[in-house]
Amino acid sequence: MMNVLERDRELAEKLVNFGALCLLQARLEWLHDQLDGAEKWAEEFLRCKRDLDELVRKKEEHDKLVQLVEVMKERGIDIAIVMRKGNE
Repeated sequence: MMNVLERDRELAEKLVNFGALCLLQARLEWLHDQLDGAEKWAEEFLRCKRDLDELVRKKEEHDKLVQLVEVMKERGIDIAIVMRKGNE
């Protein structure tokens, strides 16, 4: 499955499935010379793709933050103190 946050997994699966359906529908419309309909389904697929890309980006950002916290811990920096100072 895609590299997304656990809380986003169900949505990602729905987007993948709907994206596949969009491509199938676009192909069927194309084969039946319904080019406007094919274009609309292709646009829906692209919307799904953008939404999936955003979920993947969120996971990558999350992973970078987790890695940063680990590096700070390894260097003896207490993240709780840093967070409190940032909120003052």
